[in-house]
Amino acid sequence: MASNSEANPLTLPPGIDAAVFHKFIAAAREITGPENVTIISKKEQLSKDQYLDQSKAHDMFHITGKSYFVSSAVITPRDVAEVQAIVKLCNEYEIPLWPFSIGRNVGYGGAAPRVPGSIGLELGKHMNKVLKVDVDGAYALVEPGVTFTDLHEYLVANNLREKLWVDVPDLGGGSVIGNTTERGVGYTPYGDHFMMHCGMEVVLPDGTLVRTGMGALPNPNADPNAPPHDQEPNSAWQLFNYGFGPYNDGIFTQSSLGIVVKMGVWLMPNRAVTNRT
Repeated sequence: MASNSEANPLTLPPGIDAAVFHKFIAAAREITGPENVTIISKKEQLSKDQYLDQSKAHDMFHITGKSYFVSSAVITPRDVAEVQAIVKLCNEYEIPLWPFSIGRNVGYGGAAPRVPGSIGLELGKHMNKVLKVDVDGAYALVEPGVTFTDLHEYLVANNLREKLWVDVPDLGGGSVIGNTTERGVGYTPYGDHFMMHCGMEVVLPDGTLVRTGMGALPNPNADPNAPPHDQEPNSAWQLFNYGFGPYNDGIFTQSSLGIVVKMGVWLMPNRAVTNRT
């Protein structure tokens, strides 16, 4: 448990007193490690206002007071299991949670929570891997911290730049998942980024995990003893958007109905190369 001398946040979560807040923080540190839980207790912690190095607790283009729409603490989970555990912990303590990929949705709120005093959940600090790129299927599977620049550099580093291209919005430093779930756009025929996504892995508000589209169907070779987020997905997950039944992906865009922790995105084949092969 936190010591009695630990500072209180600038803004406590609504309806939560300091003693309960610090109990929550102690429990969160048990989940993620103490280095991944930061209480926002000083205005100096809101001073970073650069696009590539901004505060993770508020909006650098704030309209109201700088310390109004501010998180009480920021937690940086290391994997999907920790995201699930933090969601369940917030339910237990009835503390609002504000997830974001990397907080660069500048001009539209950044990392600022809608409810002052919420817990900011920064997904992209540790969960920042390009998990897969398939050349034949022309898709990538990414985590929340992967930016458009990261994805481009991955293609370059793996000698795939001449085969696959990335559609990029104005600034390449934003999260692919963050931009897509906000229905962001680019400048090519692949510019409707939500239209060009294929399959999500989502932590629901109760902490359970779902895979959308073909990802909801099991892979017959998956290890049944592995946790759901570590199970090998259906091989058609990023190839076809629709599984059986209703199409649910849209409810996880511009909403608070789930936390997207993995997502497939279709990449542009370089037609000059594919037409020669």
